Amino acid sequence: MIQKGVVYCVTGSKAYLASALMSAIVLRSFEPILPITIVSNLPVLKTISLNAYLIDTQLLKIEGLADNHPFVSRYAKTRLIQFSPYHETLFLDADILPCQGVGQLWTYLNQASLAMAFDRLPQVEMCDHISEEEKLYTLAQIPPLSTQFNSGVMLWKNNAETQELFHQWQREWDIFQKQDQLALVRALHRTQMTVAQIPQNYNVSPNDSPNLIKEGYSIYLLHCWGGMVASGEFRRIAQSRYPEIVKQVDDLMSSI
Repeated sequence: MIQKGVVYCVTGSKAYLASALMSAIVLRSFEPILPITIVSNLPVLKTISLNAYLIDTQLLKIEGLADNHPFVSRYAKTRLIQFSPYHETLFLDADILPCQGVGQLWTYLNQASLAMAFDRLPQVEMCDHISEEEKLYTLAQIPPLSTQFNSGVMLWKNNAETQELFHQWQREWDIFQKQDQLALVRALHRTQMTVAQIPQNYNVSPNDSPNLIKEGYSIYLLHCWGGMVASGEFRRIAQSRYPEIVKQVDDLMSSI
């Protein structure tokens, strides 16, 4: 097993495949030797030549769930530990846009076997993107002020502790089979696993980043959540920062 690397996971959508390619190639420009793997259930991934970027690809076989399930990407996320070829994995959502290198992130694994940033709404009672049924189910088990982490950027060691966490995350997700974050909250509560807190500038929305910059922080990873890939906003932001890479990805996508 390779010591450390970055994993992206893309399911079902060529738009998200394009955004993952943009993200990975931008990251490669900051991290020339860091291993990067894109995992996807889209067979077209294997027709794209990424050798020039030193990016590996791996086809993902979805078992026990239809490929067209509306939350298949969440199903895959709860099983990431099975798909990663690395002992220490940095997972990035396909709508993450790197702004600087990420090498310093690995120091957080000195504190715990799992590291994440707080969600923009950092307490379970504030969660507003999960069904009311699942939120009430969660609050019946967990104090409302419990921390909600954002799973768009995750760093973990592959060991018995994290394997058990992912196992519990899968079980919790299977209850509602929709979003993944409250299932993760419940899994963390069940396992009592310690989470090292990643600074917010490693997982920040474009809307919130100006305030962090005013406070003197450097932005490392922009998280363009909330439909920014589907709306084209992710591409617009990428185009404004990395026009040559956007063109490279357009050329790659035109070949499939």
